[in-house]
Amino acid sequence: MNDLQIQRAAELLQNEFGPEWQTIAGMLGTEGLRKRVGKELTSFMAFPERGNGGDNHWRGNCSPEVVASILRYVLDCKRYYGKDISQFTLMDPMSGSGTSQTVADQFQVRSLLYDLNPVPAYGYENWNALKNDVEDSADLIFFHPPYHDIIKYSGNMWGQPHPDDLSRCENYQDFLEKLNYCIRKFFFALRKDGRLAVLVGDIRKDGHFYSMQNDLMRMGEFESFLVKGQFNCVSDNRRYKKPFIPVVTEYVLILKKADSLTVPFSCRQDGCLSVSQTDLQTITWHHLIRMTMESMGGTAALSDLYALLRNHPKARKNPHYEDRIRATIYEHPDQYLRTAQGCYQLNYAVA
Repeated sequence: MNDLQIQRAAELLQNEFGPEWQTIAGMLGTEGLRKRVGKELTSFMAFPERGNGGDNHWRGNCSPEVVASILRYVLDCKRYYGKDISQFTLMDPMSGSGTSQTVADQFQVRSLLYDLNPVPAYGYENWNALKNDVEDSADLIFFHPPYHDIIKYSGNMWGQPHPDDLSRCENYQDFLEKLNYCIRKFFFALRKDGRLAVLVGDIRKDGHFYSMQNDLMRMGEFESFLVKGQFNCVSDNRRYKKPFIPVVTEYVLILKKADSLTVPFSCRQDGCLSVSQTDLQTITWHHLIRMTMESMGGTAALSDLYALLRNHPKARKNPHYEDRIRATIYEHPDQYLRTAQGCYQLNYAVA
């Protein structure tokens, strides 16, 4: 289908359905991903039509269809394996405008809602996820935290600024530590065979990219990873000159508590290696020389390379390392361009 056909289809939909045409197009365009093999929940979630529940004016509020889809899945699992659901409980520890309450009522399950807000729409008020205990337990905990400080809640959406509001953390690292603390706390509040569903997004701020789903810790059995499309964002109508990749997705991590007392977990570990001091099988002489020349601006004399690489682990293991450097350059004449006797430059401009 070419651009003209797409434009024609959009015009037909707009003429037929008016302002609702984009929602209809979004539903049709994502149906093949949202529904597969007879399942209503796949690894791709998209709800162009938000649905009813909660307050769509509450910034950051997710569609009730997200909560409903996950709740339906967990209940289906329970029923399939013959588990008792008479006391099934849905918990939302950061309940915002009360979307989870609407969904719990729809499915006729018990619900527990908590929020730091002193006057929440539903549930327990003044509940501090960093300081208060979870005094109950649940079969499904739906956790939709702030995305760092993208939207500030206390002092903005409600009340006065609160020091334990995750949206008011000083920096991303502080936010991540508190987020992981909450994940541990909520996971231990699950009943056996329960699920913790964490809805998070990516953050692009001040030229840096932060991926919450990549950084947060995993507890229990990592049962599923869902990608959720975003619609009707505040920034959709803005235009930017600087090249970047817009964030148009969120993610749901479903963590299952398979055992009461044994809990596997994983945490991301950051590190940094110095290529100039490290010998790895994947760092060949060619790329070591190339990266060294990059660090010099793209040009180098053989004598400079000898001096810079003399103490590299590769050179210490090879008494003829100077011969190896020369041979490597000669073996790649299209990548190391001779500029003078014993001087070379890379075949590309260094960024």
